[in-house]
Amino acid sequence: MTSPPGGETGKRRPIAVPVAALVIATGLGITAALGGFAEASEAPPEQLGPGSSLDQGEFTTKFTEARSLFQRDPFSGGGKRFLEIELEVTNKSDETTGVGAPGRGKTPGFMFAQSLLKMDPEIGGDLGPTVSVPDEGVPSRQLHPGMTSTVVVRYELPAGDHPPKQIKLDVGVFEEPETFNIDLGWVLVKDGDADAPPKVAAQVTLPVNQGGTL
Repeated sequence: MTSPPGGETGKRRPIAVPVAALVIATGLGITAALGGFAEASEAPPEQLGPGSSLDQGEFTTKFTEARSLFQRDPFSGGGKRFLEIELEVTNKSDETTGVGAPGRGKTPGFMFAQSLLKMDPEIGGDLGPTVSVPDEGVPSRQLHPGMTSTVVVRYELPAGDHPPKQIKLDVGVFEEPETFNIDLGWVLVKDGDADAPPKVAAQVTLPVNQGGTL
């Protein structure tokens, strides 16, 4: 018998099309599993230093400095050590809000300070930081609309611990979700769907100025 033109090659050629399609489909599936084309090229967090400002949506925050402080105990001769972070926070909304507190463990933060997502190194101990607005010696916890306030985040160091030479803060930003009937107010931007953790918009590295006293 006479073989068809092209011999066996002509019989195998149609198989190449589905194989190529399978390769393309597999590649697309892997891309989707990794989050799609857009997320693969997502920019890393902005890197900031002392004196830098960040637009956080509801606020504009300037990261002024970090410092260590020592408070002497006149009775025991010892004392306590603190780490302070000083910020200048402008409330861009039209309502008064509070400084709040950062999250700690499984306890979520609230108000402005919830945007301070993480600090490296972490400060040990049972108590979280105090967050306040010093005002002529009378601390406040309010951020008024249109005003810039000095906010101090103070950590007490565990006994025997020394302050770090520098710290790095992971910082989030706020948005007002668009809804039909429910006013959710300002909420932290998520790093994905509703169950995802807050997105790290910036990382702020601050040297710790040493040797201050209270």
